[in-house]
Amino acid sequence: MSDIYILGCGAVGLLLAEKLSHNHCVTLITRTASKQDFFFINGKQRTRLNVNLTTLADLNEKIHTCIVPVKAYQLVSAMEALSPHLSQDANVILSHNGMSDLNHFNSILQPTQALYFLSTSMGGMKPDYNTVIFKGPGLTQLGACNVQAKRQVTELYNHYFMQHFEPIELTNDIAEVRWQKLCVNIAINPLTALLECPNGALQTPAYATQVLKLLNEACFVAQCEGVELQLATELARAYKVMALTQHNTSSMAQDIKLKRQTEIDAICGYIATTAKKYGYQATENEILWQQVKRKEQT
Repeated sequence: MSDIYILGCGAVGLLLAEKLSHNHCVTLITRTASKQDFFFINGKQRTRLNVNLTTLADLNEKIHTCIVPVKAYQLVSAMEALSPHLSQDANVILSHNGMSDLNHFNSILQPTQALYFLSTSMGGMKPDYNTVIFKGPGLTQLGACNVQAKRQVTELYNHYFMQHFEPIELTNDIAEVRWQKLCVNIAINPLTALLECPNGALQTPAYATQVLKLLNEACFVAQCEGVELQLATELARAYKVMALTQHNTSSMAQDIKLKRQTEIDAICGYIATTAKKYGYQATENEILWQQVKRKEQT
């Protein structure tokens, strides 16, 4: 068994910990050095996660492989705190909703350290701090984000992710995958947060025009950024996820319900600000961005 660290204990982090712990020694890096158990619920079955706990301050060795499944707005501070604890040949795997500037994180890392991105559609919800409820399977994709990662991504994929992840795939174009995930986020998360409804409610014709306009803007901005997306394909993907997760509550809707900050800045906000960089207005994304921000504040 080999060691793998996971920064934080959010829903995605705990879902990943459950799968990885079958074959690896998993350590959760938490904020405080508490000695508590974490639990995984699948249907009527509740099991204790087989994980260790530590804090960055308590680490007595360098980290070789670490998954960073934190919120997009937490990523910069998380990476700056984590980087001094990484080994010279460390593997760092980011996983979050929305878009972030990978160039910034590559600049934090050394040339011998590898950066990857993990996209997953697995569903999970945390009813309390130390419990995650599995809400359904989803595609997990791994890709390399720098030169060092490209050299060893197949080895990392085979070692950690081939087992217990289903469906799972290794992608050669993680940029396209991230944009595809962003389109799904845009179509589902903000509207479910504002309406306080499950994902499946958006399948009704009442929201079809708004979803179309949101994704049309996203596909246009993606093209400006050098990523070719087809609007029809992204619409089909978004509606498929709505159907597969129709009874689920999106992460943004959960954040609003629990009065937490959302990732809207990295979702609709990213489209609106990037469009302006090219001299365009992404009006639908701009409106939704501001609506969610106002709901956050109230």
